[in-house]
Amino acid sequence: MGLKNEKNSRKAILQRFVIFSVEILFWQSFATGQQFSAAVYPHQIHRGYTNKDGLPPGSIEKIVCDSEGIPHVYAADTFFVLQDNGWVEETGGSRWFEVTQEVDNFFLPSIPKAGKIRQVARLGSEVVIAGENGLFGLSDGDWKLVLPRQDSIRWAPIDIRATSYDPAGLLWFACPQGVGHQIRDDQWELFTAADGLPFNDFTCMAATTNGVWFGTTNGAIRYFRKHWEFRHGKRWLIHNHINEIASGKDGTIWFATRGGVSRIEYCSLSLQDKANYYEDEIERYHLRTEFSYISPVLLKEPGNKGTAVAQSSDNDGFFNGLYLGAMSLAYEVTKKSVYKERAKRTFRALSFLSEVTQGGSNPGPLGLIARTVLPTEGPNPNLRDSPERDRRIQSKQDKLWKVIDPRWPVDKTGKWYWKSDVSVDELIGHFFGYSIYFDHICESNEEKEQVRAVIRRIIDHLLHHDLQLVDHDKQATRWSRLSPEELNSNSDNWEERGLNSWSMLTFLLIAHHITNDLKYRDEYKNLIKNHGFALNGMTQPQVISGPGSFHQGDDDMSFINYYHLLRYENDESILNNYQLGAFYHWRVEQYEKNPFFNFVYAAGCLNQKREDHWGVVDLSPTGSWLEDALDTLIRWPLDLIDWPLSNAHRIDMVSLFTHAREPGEAIGKGHRIGGYAFARDEQASTYLEDDVWQLRFDADGTQLRPATAYLLSYYLGRAHGFIPGFDHSSDKSD
Repeated sequence: MGLKNEKNSRKAILQRFVIFSVEILFWQSFATGQQFSAAVYPHQIHRGYTNKDGLPPGSIEKIVCDSEGIPHVYAADTFFVLQDNGWVEETGGSRWFEVTQEVDNFFLPSIPKAGKIRQVARLGSEVVIAGENGLFGLSDGDWKLVLPRQDSIRWAPIDIRATSYDPAGLLWFACPQGVGHQIRDDQWELFTAADGLPFNDFTCMAATTNGVWFGTTNGAIRYFRKHWEFRHGKRWLIHNHINEIASGKDGTIWFATRGGVSRIEYCSLSLQDKANYYEDEIERYHLRTEFSYISPVLLKEPGNKGTAVAQSSDNDGFFNGLYLGAMSLAYEVTKKSVYKERAKRTFRALSFLSEVTQGGSNPGPLGLIARTVLPTEGPNPNLRDSPERDRRIQSKQDKLWKVIDPRWPVDKTGKWYWKSDVSVDELIGHFFGYSIYFDHICESNEEKEQVRAVIRRIIDHLLHHDLQLVDHDKQATRWSRLSPEELNSNSDNWEERGLNSWSMLTFLLIAHHITNDLKYRDEYKNLIKNHGFALNGMTQPQVISGPGSFHQGDDDMSFINYYHLLRYENDESILNNYQLGAFYHWRVEQYEKNPFFNFVYAAGCLNQKREDHWGVVDLSPTGSWLEDALDTLIRWPLDLIDWPLSNAHRIDMVSLFTHAREPGEAIGKGHRIGGYAFARDEQASTYLEDDVWQLRFDADGTQLRPATAYLLSYYLGRAHGFIPGFDHSSDKSD
């Protein structure tokens, strides 16, 4: 499929937000017949208030908003009001809570059969009580038990935790049995985990124009346009136990929690607005060294981006290769010079990793790439990554772990430590980025020759060393054995056999595409014809035993390879192998709703057919693949700080089948009823290789991640025409 060029039609300014944390809420356009386009989508911006903002430490018991939308709270026997982003004590603050107290005091002695009253809902002359013994409504001067019915199902709920009328005048209630919504008279909708209800230990609720919010003992829930959403952890809430909810006149939602007050307000962003925001964040926080490597960030103070310090990563080559691809595709679809400049900057950073290994204290063979670099003016990383550490890992974790000294040699300039023992993972990122850069950025012969030179020295290194990366100690690195002998005859490599076979073929295919040198095509065909490399990945690009199979990083690398295998190969007999392998792999991966996986597969197989002796197979992605991809992009969180989060307690969670992982490894993994992974804004995953099936994520708010995965997925989707009606309104002028 060819890429579609787009013209930069108009300019606008990206609204900058002071974002303490953000949740992406998808209004489910398809439920209302709206088509995905460049339209803006609703988002929620969260800010938390604690004793640092003037509140007393500990629990906030009550909260209410006045007619102007200003919140008032009651905590530690004191009333407080929000003024100028800080909380101050309020004299006479009790008046905001007197109406509720009067209602409670009026009804408490009059209906003993209700038991303890949790909440009272009023609509004109209608009054409903959420009671310990059930839901009671006032009718003809008497309190009668409400028995909600949906078709042939009738509930007699007890322990009613909350009740409220929504703006349409329809009654809602919440109890451990589930949630009920009165449609009219004796007609109800009744919701349990089977209908998507995430949790049921309710504490309160508030029905607003932007949906019905429920507070629980362990998270917040919103129901809107027939869809349930769950929020948990400090990305969304200052504390997970919610005591009370209040709604302001502008739709802002306020939560009184056991750890302070949370505020959620609404804004609208297009997918391009979000991309621009992420790009600004990367430029502000994630650039490292004079080469501007895109790196994760350490926050010295949890949640405070002002304390950010960019860190090196063992996979700097891999991640920067993905970023190079993203910026090259961004230029393809916008033709904005800023993206070309960023792509060129990243190409220089990546290419330096295959230059820095030459010369110095421990020179590597020509074409060896470094994992990453650190300036020698900083601490010596060899004090941490010592041979003693290697031996401990070798004896306790990985018998094939490599002991190398030094792990961080110094380059010939004396300015850089470079990390050795590079892996195939890094090669995958390098070749992916170089190929897209070559196709969409390089215009002059000089630019193309620069890429050819880098490709030649890396691929020739592999060919000269029996398809292995050889380190400065003249020995192969731990994770780079790609030869037929290693992959077809060494049982230690059985698990990586499919992925590594297709990775080596990808490197050669890209090398031939970029250099047009037939020796790379010849070696490519040799590995296919004489060593079965194309067949190796047809049914096992990695260990796949169903949705949730390990390892997520291998899935990521497989689809990175598919992008070029499916698009560069023209020989139908070879292409059929790749198509079949990708076909069966994607059928399993579709349950993750991963936009990169979906777009890559569609770019290579949409409207394609494969024929063999069994017949013809339509390879096109089926079902809601496009809606799923766009839903994930829309719900990708803007707050990419690693916060603790858990879905393990959800009642709509189904544990992953044990056969999906190694023995014992499926514990703590799960998905929603229906088989799909939890939505992107309800999980901790922000990288393509993150385990989206992990139910619990322990973190302390001290790492900020770059949004490379979103940018690559979004611009790839635009480049192939999968995101219709793309928005130029937020593009910045050159």
